[in-house]
Amino acid sequence: MDPTPSSKHEHVFAIVRADDFHSADTPVCVRVTVKKVVFTEERARQEVDRLNALRSADDGVEYFWQVTRLERCPAEQQERGT
Repeated sequence: MDPTPSSKHEHVFAIVRADDFHSADTPVCVRVTVKKVVFTEERARQEVDRLNALRSADDGVEYFWQVTRLERCPAEQQERGT
């Protein structure tokens, strides 16, 4: 993965939890959870390190970060509440 964001878009960093203790037939939407989103890569790395340090090595859980785009709602939609 190339974590370098494109300069064309505003980016945020998702903190993701992967649960490997589920069976292989468990839907991915159950096995993967976005825990939170932060605005800097440094903060994402810190949070992932913190969360991974809290877990036991054999618990079947892993945290990682992923860069993603932030899509802001246009001002006119915010005013209409849509």
